[in-house]
This record gives sequence, C-alpha cells and structure tokens, in this order.
Amino acid sequence: MGGVTGFPVIYMGQGFSPKGDKERFVLPADIRKIVAEASDNINEMLVAKHEEWPCLFACGTSYKNQLAEEIRVKHAADVAAGRPSTRARDALVFGNLTRVAFDNSGRFILPAHMRAQAKITDGLYIHGTMDYFTLWSPEVLMAMAGDEWIGPKASCESYLAAAGGRARK
Repeated sequence: MGGVTGFPVIYMGQGFSPKGDKERFVLPADIRKIVAEASDNINEMLVAKHEEWPCLFACGTSYKNQLAEEIRVKHAADVAAGRPSTRARDALVFGNLTRVAFDNSGRFILPAHMRAQAKITDGLYIHGTMDYFTLWSPEVLMAMAGDEWIGPKASCESYLAAAGGRARK
C-alpha cells in the first residue's frame, strides 16, 4: 500500500517512550512522520493486539485497506484449495483496530484496554517491522526466547539505559 508519496509504507527503526504526564506516550519523530504520511497527513494511527506476539502493532490508517485485501485474498485461496477459511477469525482481529490520535509532538494516549493486552505500564518500546511497528512492554520483550529477539532486546536495553531504567529479564 502506498503512502502519500506513492511508495510503499515501510516502518523501520526503534524508540522508547516512558509514560508521561496525563498517561501519554510519544512516538519517535521518524516513525511519527511515516505514520502521518500513511494516514493522509492526519495525526492518527491504528493500533491492535498483535496476532502472534504479546505486544501491540500500530500503523497508518492506509494499512487497513491492505489488511482487508489480504483477508479477502487469503479467503479466496482457502476456498479455491478446499481448505477451511479463517476469514471470520481474521475479520474479528481486523475489527480490533483502534484509532489513536497523536499531537504534532507525537504524544498519544494508549487506551487502558490496549495497554492491558500488552502489559504496558510505565514505558513502551517501539520497533519497526516493515508494514507496521510494534509497541512492547520492555519486560515482556525481554522474556521473548529465540535468536531473532537478540537485536530488539539489545535495542530496548540501550534505550532503557539511556532513560535511566532497566527492564527485568
């Protein structure tokens, strides 16, 4: 799905935000710029519980069209191959997308029910993963097993150390 520039939206990079006053977090400037461009230059993102990982994912509002098309294509392929379709489950997950506004400084309030789903309390780690970016509780991220998590964990630890904290492992 293209952004305002016509190129595919790609989220990369990392960041960390402690929970600030008024229960607000802050998007890093580079990710905030991509989100706004992928949301028709409106300061709004879509957030939902990640399907596989114990975190949230977020993206610009244009991604909803790509997600809907992916669900339709997958359903058609399942039907054509005689496989059971997961369309209802996938559509249920799609329906969990929540619009979250942010101001020009990137400050946003993550709804309490979403923070609870990912066990986000005092801070969140942000990690770009191509089509979207993930929002993690540092403690939850540190508990992930597997070599693929070495980079994200090291990045998170670095941000936490710079912020004067440390995630529990």
